[in-house]
Amino acid sequence: MEELLANPAVQAGVAPFLSALAAAAVLRRTRLLGIAVALAFALVIALTVGFAFDPLTAARKLVLIGLGTAILVLALEMPGTSPKPALRAALCAAAASAAVWMVWRVLLQQEPAQATLYGLAAGAYIAALLESCLRATDDGMRTSGISLMLGLAAGALALLGASALLAQIGIAVAAGAGAVVLVQVIGGQRGPAGWTLVLPAAVISGLAGLLAVFTGSLPWYCLLPTLGIPWAARLVRQERHPPWLAALLTALAGLVPMSVAVGLAWSAARMST
Repeated sequence: MEELLANPAVQAGVAPFLSALAAAAVLRRTRLLGIAVALAFALVIALTVGFAFDPLTAARKLVLIGLGTAILVLALEMPGTSPKPALRAALCAAAASAAVWMVWRVLLQQEPAQATLYGLAAGAYIAALLESCLRATDDGMRTSGISLMLGLAAGALALLGASALLAQIGIAVAAGAGAVVLVQVIGGQRGPAGWTLVLPAAVISGLAGLLAVFTGSLPWYCLLPTLGIPWAARLVRQERHPPWLAALLTALAGLVPMSVAVGLAWSAARMST
């Protein structure tokens, strides 16, 4: 069993998928499906680096922020809070601040002007990504599809950026979102449109991508096409298709900007070798 759990494919894919599948099956009639994605993330961390937070490195800050998204899902959905513009703005501002906090030690190693520019760019990226995701939360299949493609994009970009742990995190997020999609497809109906379903995936995947830039070898411009994933998914008219077809079309739509991002990263990796 220990050898099985030490397999990277099991750590990042199989185990997070199965745990998220069980959670999604239990939560399928609630607005808390985002918990399934956060659970997949927590499991890959437990199977890889664990939950030690001393010293508090950038990767460990990412873990803390990612776990915090699960608390946010509960805090926002349990009382039935609606995604009003002011609340979305507050969440985006919090995510931007979290991104700067995550890479703070890296920023301290730069010249003040450069550090300011990098910090503002990191915050702007995660805020823009989260805002575009939160605008596409009117359908459970769409939001889970966006989560799936964001996780896949983060995993692929981190892998090309020579960040093995971050690649596993991205794959685990995709596995968790894929489990949520599968539960809806098997059940033949979309889950309740809990607007926080996309929150864990957007924050964790976005921060993993940023960390691959700041601590790995991923060029910053490779992240820009990922901002188009939520917008591409919004082009699919969910109400016109059964769940399985909506899931497929959403994935295909998100695959276009993801492919551009991965293509840029692949080209950069080839040029650096």
